[in-house]
Amino acid sequence: MRQTMRAIALACLFGTVIVFSGVTGAHGIGNPHSEGYIIDVIVVDLDCEENLTCVSRPSNIIEYFGADWCTECPEVEEQLNQTSDNQSIIVSHRPSTSDDFWLEKSRDRFLDTYGLWGYPTIVVDGHYALAGPTQSRELDTLLSESISNYSGITNVSLVNNSLNIEGNFSGLDIDVWTIKSNDKVPNVAINHTNLTETNIVDLDGEKLVIVVSYPGYIYLVSGSSMPVNDYSPDTGLDELGENGESVKGSTIIIITILLALICLPATLTLIQIIREPTQENGITVKDQIIPKQDLTTLEKIGDISDESE
Repeated sequence: MRQTMRAIALACLFGTVIVFSGVTGAHGIGNPHSEGYIIDVIVVDLDCEENLTCVSRPSNIIEYFGADWCTECPEVEEQLNQTSDNQSIIVSHRPSTSDDFWLEKSRDRFLDTYGLWGYPTIVVDGHYALAGPTQSRELDTLLSESISNYSGITNVSLVNNSLNIEGNFSGLDIDVWTIKSNDKVPNVAINHTNLTETNIVDLDGEKLVIVVSYPGYIYLVSGSSMPVNDYSPDTGLDELGENGESVKGSTIIIITILLALICLPATLTLIQIIREPTQENGITVKDQIIPKQDLTTLEKIGDISDESE
């Protein structure tokens, strides 16, 4: 009985640890990174006519992280399609491996660069984060109050598929995103080039977005005073929940409380057993019956004592 109750209590404790580990194991939490930041952003229009300006520096860069299975993402994507700010550039990332246009580098940016854990998320200028449809409604307001002051790239040239930029980029990361819009999502990142390794870029898109940044984890602050609602968690490298079955935080709390209540009787019994270590099956050590073999030995000792007398 004692071993059974101990096993039940340990099983309950193990189950509680599993529930809490699923919450605290969110991506980017507790990971040591040096702080990075975006220095400059340049957009190259691949459909630009010769008599127009094909290279521009946007006022802001809007990075959107969504997923095909995310039920709240279409609302945010509609907001992005209707944004009134024409001076900004949108880059839509698909970090989830279950998506059609997912990119490994988009996933790296989602997990490692920004330490994000849920969809939909909007990141403005590598500084502000808007989580979920509720906060995303404040995008236009945030853009009107945000000034990036990007600089660093002094010249850009594109010959065939060879991209060259001029400036002082020592120790910096240079990411080039090839983007292309579809019927629902604007400016989806379909390819990535690390310009510090090669200057050959993918031209099978509508625009090239060049992002120069100081390497390292980029710490984000909330760009909204609204609470986070309708936020689909992504379990990242475990690839759990990417089929659209997300678990809300309130559900986890309820499950944890129920589990604790179920385990309470077993826990109290285990505590009682620990406090009374001399009891076993209701019989104390002093009341235990002496085994037959030991009794025979005692009888022989008694006989010897009698004979000596």
